[in-house]
This record gives sequence, C-alpha cells and structure tokens, in this order.
Amino acid sequence: ACIQGCAKIILILINVIALLAGIAMVGVGIFTMVKGNEYIPDVGVSLTPAAVCLIILGVALLFIGSFGCFGAITGRHALLNVYLILLGIIVILEIAVLIFGFINKGAVEKNIKAAITEPFADVNEAGFDADVADLVQVASVQELATCCGIDGPSYWTNADFNGKVPASCCKDAAEDEQLCAVADAYPDGCLSSSEGLVKKGLTLVIVVIVIVILFQLICMIMAWCSRGEYQVVGDA
Repeated sequence: ACIQGCAKIILILINVIALLAGIAMVGVGIFTMVKGNEYIPDVGVSLTPAAVCLIILGVALLFIGSFGCFGAITGRHALLNVYLILLGIIVILEIAVLIFGFINKGAVEKNIKAAITEPFADVNEAGFDADVADLVQVASVQELATCCGIDGPSYWTNADFNGKVPASCCKDAAEDEQLCAVADAYPDGCLSSSEGLVKKGLTLVIVVIVIVILFQLICMIMAWCSRGEYQVVGDA
C-alpha cells in the first residue's frame, strides 16, 4: 500500500511536469514556425514539419497529462485506463519515428547536400547577377553556420569577387559591404558545417525521444501501481 501510495504521488508530479512540458513544446513549435528561419540556416530541410510535430506532441502531452493527473487524483479507473492506452500508443509511434529516422538518414543528408550545393554553385558562377533567392540563401547559410563557400574561402572564384569573398563569410564585415578579405573569412566550408549542425540536431532529437520513451514507460508503471491501490480500496 505504501508503494502504491508513493506511485500515486509520483504519477501526479510527473503529469504536472508533463502539462508544463506540453505548454513549452507548443510555445517552441509556434516560435519555430514564426521565427525559426532567423536562427537556423536554410539547408533544404523545412522547419514547418518539425514545428507542427512539436505543437502536436505538446497538445498530446497536455491531453494525456490531464488524464494521468486527474486519474491519479480521483482514482477513477476509466481515466487511468485511457491514460495507459494513450501512453502505449504514443510509445509505439515514437519507436516507429526512431526507426523511420534511421532508415531515411541517408536521404536527409543527400537532400541537405543538394540544397546547399546548388545555390552556392549558382552564386559562384554568376556572381552578383545570380538569382536573388540564391544570394539570400548563401548569405544566410554562411552567417548562421559561420562558414565560407562549399569547402572553404578558396571556393569563391568568380571575377565579381576580385580575389575576395562574399561579406557574409566574415564576422566583422560592415552591413553595406558586399565583399571582405579572404584572411578575415571563416575557415570552414559550409557543406561540412551544415551537415554537422543537422547531425547534432538529429542526435539531440534521438536522445530526447529515447528519454521521453523511458519517461513514459515509468509513467505507465506508476499508473498501473496507482490503479492497483484503488482496486485494493474498492475491494475492501
């Protein structure tokens, strides 16, 4: 009975945290949709699906956390049963997402490489006469990833650059300047830098999902123990 009572208290605390986490995830998702492009370079991977997933997961946490919290407080088996079923479904879906991510990892890296290479090649070939969208994307990637060219400053060979590199390659370049000296440019190439950022991001997502799955399994165990307490009381 003592263990079951502790399980009830832990379950309530966990689900209060889940409610707060759900609110935070919805907020981060909305922020990512509205302001994400200002902080993450455009490397051919749309932020919208990730933002939508965050919002959906946040709403799901709010929904499921409510069942778990009120179920533990009131001791209603119906709420706890729904909570257990929903958590089980979520865990299965999260495992499926992990498997899907591992299977499609190569395709994501291929898309990133193509998305970076094409605009950089256009700018290097046409100089300042390149497509405006490509100029903006190249500048965004170089500034946010602190890199220069595909494989380093030596990548930029167009006559428009006159032996220099685009101003977005340099940290201290003035806003009204189009070019800066090679000596002041970021030494790293944007392909490796962007791939590194994405890989770190994917690794972080995987770690978070694994932690969430373990967290949810603990919640399921606590809910089952808490449910057992009310069964004992009811039988008495």
